Amino acid sequence: MGFVMFLARKIQLEHKQSNIQVQLNEITRKLDDYTSFASVLSQDSISLSDVASIPSSLFGAGLNELGMMHGQAMQIANTQFGQAMSTGLFGQANNQFVIQLTQQKLYENARHQLQKQLQARLNEEEKQLQSRKTRLEVQSEVVNKELEAMDRQIAQGIKNQISTFGIQA
Repeated sequence: MGFVMFLARKIQLEHKQSNIQVQLNEITRKLDDYTSFASVLSQDSISLSDVASIPSSLFGAGLNELGMMHGQAMQIANTQFGQAMSTGLFGQANNQFVIQLTQQKLYENARHQLQKQLQARLNEEEKQLQSRKTRLEVQSEVVNKELEAMDRQIAQGIKNQISTFGIQA
């Protein structure tokens, strides 16, 4: 009866270890994907090939974030440009080139700020994932040690049972 309990516990531990490994693999993949997405965000100008390099697990959310970032940057730039025009900063500037250049610079500045905010959010998520990964690695080590101890106990129990029946091991 004792062997059955030991074997049941061993199976339970192996199942737990397997679940931990699956979670560790998933977290590792997410960390790699966040790193890849963060590298796209760190660029000054995001091209179509950069967008195509967003990992598939983050592609939809990444496009959504980039689209929202573009919309917010446009809104901020237009607001700032409107304020600059209302203060008379440009006077009666009819020079379309100056107006476009100013709007472009305001947009770029706003987009860079929003990129920094998104990168900070991604960094925070990466820290949380890394913390969870560390906890799971510790759990994995504990389960491995218990499995090793369980194997030794089972082997010792088998030796004891064999010697009880007079068989030499």
